[in-house]
Amino acid sequence: MEHGQMLASTQIDSGCSENNALLPASLSSTLHRRSVDRVGSESNAGKPIPPMFSMEEMTARRRGKRVEDAKLPKQVRNFYKKQDDLISTFERVYRLHSTKDSDNEEEDDEETSETKTKTTKVDPKKRKKRISLYTKLSLLVNICLLGIKIVAAIISHSLSVISSVVDSGVDLTSSIILFWATRAIKRRDPILYPQGRTRLEPISIVILSVIMCSASIQVISESLQTTIEDIQMMKKYPSNSSEYVHPVNMTAYPIAIMCTTIVLKLMLFFLCSRESSATLNALSQDHRNDVFSNTVALICGIISFHARKNHKFLPIWLVLADSIGAILISIYILITWIRQANQQVKRLSGHTAKPEFLQQITWITFHHSPLILKIDTVRAFHFGTHFLVEVDIVLPENMSLREAHDIGEQLQKKIERIPEVERAFVHLDYEFNHKASDEHKVV
Repeated sequence: MEHGQMLASTQIDSGCSENNALLPASLSSTLHRRSVDRVGSESNAGKPIPPMFSMEEMTARRRGKRVEDAKLPKQVRNFYKKQDDLISTFERVYRLHSTKDSDNEEEDDEETSETKTKTTKVDPKKRKKRISLYTKLSLLVNICLLGIKIVAAIISHSLSVISSVVDSGVDLTSSIILFWATRAIKRRDPILYPQGRTRLEPISIVILSVIMCSASIQVISESLQTTIEDIQMMKKYPSNSSEYVHPVNMTAYPIAIMCTTIVLKLMLFFLCSRESSATLNALSQDHRNDVFSNTVALICGIISFHARKNHKFLPIWLVLADSIGAILISIYILITWIRQANQQVKRLSGHTAKPEFLQQITWITFHHSPLILKIDTVRAFHFGTHFLVEVDIVLPENMSLREAHDIGEQLQKKIERIPEVERAFVHLDYEFNHKASDEHKVV
């Protein structure tokens, strides 16, 4: 069995409704007992028992927040929370396919995160406009901040500010690359790129990660060299070493520039983090890094400036705060972009989807048609920023080709309506006594 992908075959009675399944006796009796308990209560007296695995039956299992939950162990509370989140996901999928025609693939609830359980309806066109607006706004702000921060670096001579300038320079490059990737994805060529060019997003982020890591390593090297030279000067001239160490001049003008940068980047971070998009996720992480790096640069620059200026009242070794701050900023940026690159490489390499997402696909398939005898295999793996889904179902062997084709095609359209899915493939079979790996070559 493949990890996280192969599901046990589910046998469905062709003579019953799509919500009834043949289950093990222990599970079936448990479900029936719980249904009886709910109906037997005063609040549910006289109400019919909902079919097993129906949306009504699943919703009835929602626990919600209860006062007595505070006394439960943490693991039990986490279990109930995950269960409620899963039910919310099924509710979202149910509404997605019950309120719209199966042939309408353009209008849907746009939520791109595979674990997102919110059911708020979002207009895809408005969402794309916001993504484009935030990308352009980030580009414009990065251009303006790069210019004024260069002036601040020249005036202050602070290595921390210089490392922040390098960061802003790479930010500008990243904004340009992501802006180009967004435009290239929109201008799809069905002949040269039949599947579109959505994978340009993760490719661009990997390129940015390499650029950012290279710049950070260079700043670390320069800062280490300056730190070693300052230590040597302090040992050589212990009485007046402030005259020989690296000069830092954090006056009111550089401080004002750094504060403005922090405020603008914080605002951009909140704007970009509101949307689930690979491009905006990269930009929001970049803005968050800038808030951290500029804050550290400002604090370290001020400490180093006052330590050199007031060496009689402050320890002279505090002048090292500037170069050490630059090293810390660069290390932080290096680590975050390595993680970002690792995540995108997984997506480009076809990393498997999480079990919660596979459960969504299985739920849709289970409720699609009462003529489906078994669900043989469900797979989903990253195909860039979105997923490629494969579903194998078993139909009666005497069914006509036309009827089987219609069932498979409608199921394919249902699955592709999920915003996280880029393409879905439905394989029709009449038996399940074979290995899934026998149908395709192993690569």
